[in-house]
Amino acid sequence: MIDFELILPEGWVHIPTTPELARVRAKMIEAVVRTALPDTLPRDKAGPWRRVLRRELTDATDEASRQSARAVVLPVREFHGVRLPGTMVLTVLEDADMPDDPKLVLDAILADAGPDGVALEVGGCPAARVRQISDSDALKRKAPSVRVNYYVAAPDTPGVWALLTFTVLTDGDVEAEPVRAVVLLFDAIVGTLRWADRIDVPTEEEVLEILEPHDA
Repeated sequence: MIDFELILPEGWVHIPTTPELARVRAKMIEAVVRTALPDTLPRDKAGPWRRVLRRELTDATDEASRQSARAVVLPVREFHGVRLPGTMVLTVLEDADMPDDPKLVLDAILADAGPDGVALEVGGCPAARVRQISDSDALKRKAPSVRVNYYVAAPDTPGVWALLTFTVLTDGDVEAEPVRAVVLLFDAIVGTLRWADRIDVPTEEEVLEILEPHDA
């Protein structure tokens, strides 16, 4: 199975959203909640925030799963004292009806994007980056968000693409320096993308065994 990998900064987490890793997802969500709001905090104060965070993570990963995404990537630690307001959804698209030449696909994407689209290479593969400002009603927020989609062609595998979508929340100013800094950080993470053939894919039980020591 062809898939892609990313190098994540310290303090970031990769939560799988495929159906066969549902228990791993639940376990990782609980780990994120405990990291963000440790048991050393007063229960009466931390309890409500734990429930809110757990619900938000569950809703986000459930939505990614419904969209057939592979995983959600997000920061769980503060960066220079600031909680980074963004998440990235990772998807592998496979469509045998797509043209064999990725340039034809990218040209169509960029034509639709207009000035918001840029052609580039990611991991040595042809790609497109499309930025847009999105209404945040679906996120139950009044302020808009910045959304960036990366489309990256898989090498020597026609019809297979990586779709990486990251969304950065704002307070209304989509060009604010902190927002631009977070977008640049997400761009840098996408720049680490590398395709690989995954032959020995671990089972859910094997992944849970790997995670177990971290729960001790």
